[in-house]
Amino acid sequence: MHNKNALFFLILVVLGCSSDTQDSGLSSLSVDLTQEKTEVNFSQLIKTDVDIIPFDNYDGSENPIFFRDIHKFRYYKDEFYILDFIYGRKVFVFDKNGKFQRTIGHSGDGPGGLKQAMDFDILNDQVKVLDYGRFLNFDTSGNYLSMDKISDFVGEKFIKYNKGYAFIGAGMDADNLVLVTNELQQEISFFPYHTRALNVSLINPLHYSSEGEAIYRRQLNDTLFKITDFQRPAPYLYIDFQQKKSNINELLNSSEPEQAISKARSQYCNIFDFHETKDYKYLAFFVGGEAWAYIYSNKSKKSVIYKRSNLIDEITFDPRAVPVGVIGNKFVFKANPQNVLAGIESYQGTSPHFQKLKNLSGNLDKEGNPVLFLVEFDF
Repeated sequence: MHNKNALFFLILVVLGCSSDTQDSGLSSLSVDLTQEKTEVNFSQLIKTDVDIIPFDNYDGSENPIFFRDIHKFRYYKDEFYILDFIYGRKVFVFDKNGKFQRTIGHSGDGPGGLKQAMDFDILNDQVKVLDYGRFLNFDTSGNYLSMDKISDFVGEKFIKYNKGYAFIGAGMDADNLVLVTNELQQEISFFPYHTRALNVSLINPLHYSSEGEAIYRRQLNDTLFKITDFQRPAPYLYIDFQQKKSNINELLNSSEPEQAISKARSQYCNIFDFHETKDYKYLAFFVGGEAWAYIYSNKSKKSVIYKRSNLIDEITFDPRAVPVGVIGNKFVFKANPQNVLAGIESYQGTSPHFQKLKNLSGNLDKEGNPVLFLVEFDF
């Protein structure tokens, strides 16, 4: 097992926190809060064709299917695979129209029993579910196949690349990014634990870029990293928050780093989520207790930045709707059905999109499962 060294960690921190030292070839986003749009219509940012996916609330035997959030989804062979690791605790499978098909795994003991499903992916027609200290392997029909134990570390999330896996490590005194072989043997790790505030949970700390690369990001770090070989992450995208960027070095070197980092999360821009397609990047972040969004077009080189409270959302009708992933060129927004129904009731417009949504509203339960909106930006 290789050991990381402090010098390399410091290099990564500097790359992630200082625009003066960033590589000249590193792609960057310049997020200027002074360019804020105070009124933004969602419909003016996207193409008119929007796919709406309301998920079933019951299976074929009228047993309730319940998940509140979507912590991970995959769209595979015209089906949605969805995990809510807090409430759902197993993988639900729906067809492309949201009709329930089956589950992968079950809560409890025995073959295929899950203790705490944290993450999953679909690899070579197998569904790999990351449970506590192990992988459970299923075929895509939900049949249990095998189990792989993980003994060197505890992982919360994972992503597969050619030479092995990248894991998010769990717990105090554990490095945050762990690279392991295909045989699940730990090889090297990075980003040591410093404070509880720095290691707070992120929405998607590991994801695939539009080019299929494994991307890693960390709390309050303004550089995203790509994992292109088996030795170390390399800078992928630098996000310059200009007036509101933090300095991790200064925070960690303060007399009370835990308190300093906790305070910085409200004073400075704090990345909440990041998604991208070939043509657009969507960045969600918080500053001063406000939720913001920044969208950048690789095609036109234009961008739009706004507080989420200033978005006129006549597409999802949910002020809290956020992307949970991408499918091809479309961003997948998750909306709360209660907010969607309330928006439909109060809206006075007559757009084709609204009529389609209104026609689907009879199938929505305000206390039911989330609704997906697949949108493609166009500006």
